[in-house]
Amino acid sequence: MEITWKQFKNQSHIRILTENEQIRHYRFYLDSLANEMKKQNKGPRIPRIRVTGFLLQEDLFLIQQENGSSIYITNYA
Repeated sequence: MEITWKQFKNQSHIRILTENEQIRHYRFYLDSLANEMKKQNKGPRIPRIRVTGFLLQEDLFLIQQENGSSIYITNYA
């Protein structure tokens, strides 16, 4: 749960800082909170298949399968 600016600056270890330092610490707090929320909302990573090339013959024509489609070289991204 996010705390407000007023609640943040009234903490004893923050109150003793200058206003610029308080603002800097609050921004750091908000950034770390946002990063935590981003990590929690991130589901498992699903690898995607990406085409990285084609199989070619020596004359640079595509090698094709019996059905006429090209043979792709793929990897997971």
